[in-house]
Amino acid sequence: APQPGICGSLGYTFWSINRVAWEGDTPNPIEPLALMRLGKSYILRFRNETPNAHPIHLHGLSFKLLRSNKRSLPPLVTDTALLLAEETMEVSLVADNPGNWAFHCHVIEHQKTGLTGYVRVDA
Repeated sequence: APQPGICGSLGYTFWSINRVAWEGDTPNPIEPLALMRLGKSYILRFRNETPNAHPIHLHGLSFKLLRSNKRSLPPLVTDTALLLAEETMEVSLVADNPGNWAFHCHVIEHQKTGLTGYVRVDA
């Protein structure tokens, strides 16, 4: 069960990123989902293997929508993308802001039950 934290907990995990559920607001969080070098460019692949849509949000960085296996994407630069059921989406970004940046689903029940993580940008 997740550890109690400053934001509370629903008491269980259900969702995951890379098959690892976020444990909650623990003093020693799990490892980052990705380690990025400051100033480098990256392509990230978001893959939703569920029948639910997930609005995926990245703090501290912006990304450009590139392609999807389900639809045409506008060439937007954003920090949130709606990932449809069974959709795979690729986005690109420049790691231009050092720090640890939360990456999560904006559906609070999904976020609080595991669909959360973070990326690290190091100099």
